[in-house]
Amino acid sequence: MEIKQQLPNATLILIFGIASIVTCFCYGILGLIFGIIALVLAKKAKEIYHANPELYTGYENLKAGRICAIVGTILSSIYLLIIAVYIIFLGAMMPWSEIINQ
Repeated sequence: MEIKQQLPNATLILIFGIASIVTCFCYGILGLIFGIIALVLAKKAKEIYHANPELYTGYENLKAGRICAIVGTILSSIYLLIIAVYIIFLGAMMPWSEIINQ
């Protein structure tokens, strides 16, 4: 009987996935960083698990962390896009001709 071991980085993926949701409103940058790192780690851990599923536990943490990372990445992307549009809108509304001609 083989002893099952914890899937590598499963808990870290869950933590980064949750962190991507929590930090998605920090101008979207931190949430994107955490989300992308969690998704890359999840892809590698998923490949390891599917190679030998009988050797590992913690696949539930991997799935939950991956879902959190996807949600956090999407929310961060949307928020970053809103901030970019807002900055562009403010730049378009500035009276540049008055500022330049002073």
